[in-house]
Amino acid sequence: MFRVPQPEGPAAAAPSMAPPSGDLRLARYRIGLEAIEALDLPSYLGSTLRGAFGHVFRRIACLAPHGGRCPAADTCPYHLVFEPAPPPDAAALSTLDDIPRPFVIAPAPAAGRAYRAGDEVAFDLTLIGRAREFFPHFVVTLRELRALSRGRHPVALRRIEAVDSFEGRPTPVYGDEDNLVRSHDASVSLGACEHLAPPQGPVTLRFLTYTRLKHDGDWARRPEFHVVFRRLLGRLSSLALFHCGFRLDLDFVDLIERAKAVRLVEDRTRWEDWTRYSSRQDRRMTLGGLVGEAVYEGPLDGLWPFLVFGQWTHVGKNATFGLGRYEIVDSPQEGA
Repeated sequence: MFRVPQPEGPAAAAPSMAPPSGDLRLARYRIGLEAIEALDLPSYLGSTLRGAFGHVFRRIACLAPHGGRCPAADTCPYHLVFEPAPPPDAAALSTLDDIPRPFVIAPAPAAGRAYRAGDEVAFDLTLIGRAREFFPHFVVTLRELRALSRGRHPVALRRIEAVDSFEGRPTPVYGDEDNLVRSHDASVSLGACEHLAPPQGPVTLRFLTYTRLKHDGDWARRPEFHVVFRRLLGRLSSLALFHCGFRLDLDFVDLIERAKAVRLVEDRTRWEDWTRYSSRQDRRMTLGGLVGEAVYEGPLDGLWPFLVFGQWTHVGKNATFGLGRYEIVDSPQEGA
């Protein structure tokens, strides 16, 4: 275990980068903040949390004064996590906005707007690939996250729990009573999902937050399985390439052809619009997405591990602040 330091300035150096393991890995945490006074927060808290979190993370971890040019962007925790740049020889995703960030901040989909003093503001945090190495920076950032927007909404970090992805069992990692981070292993890999076999019969996906799937140049208004799977496979392959240091060794053409054989037999989704304010672009934005349930039928062999793992990475655009969150309603069964 280690005691969380009191930040006195930006981190001077990033932790060393371990060699890629050849498997896409992530770690999941549940964060508990306490409202110090009554709060009135947006109906969906994801973008608010992401904005406040990024502001504090930059102040703590980046060497650049006042948001200027960072002299060590290649090793800066802030730039590697929040503003990743493609390597010079990257053949794909050559723009900053195309590269997925290696984390997901996901408040509960049904979180309320009004909090009384003493209420808990809870959300899930997923760290993907090398972002897991920066967990101490995330802890310090959470401790310094005094407000959720523009100096208002005071909060205090009370707890962090590591979440077992398969069983959902929480393990205490941090408590404010002793300011210690305890040793833990919260990681799960894509490979670990390969022992799961798809259930027999139809499978239901429940899209919990606005799910934005781009297909043929437009937003998909109907969650055909191959569209969902294409976007999921693209996200996972990009996360592996840019944040785990390796390419997924997959036959993408074969996987997409398999996905086309899975039929959408019942569509209980709807399109909803959501308006948020972007401090980076200094304007209000309307983001639409699918929510609800979709029932699929067809052969899922070879596709199931990606579908299970994708529950924790989310799918589609704006996953960083919790959009594209889905769950498999039917519990996966272990294979022989």
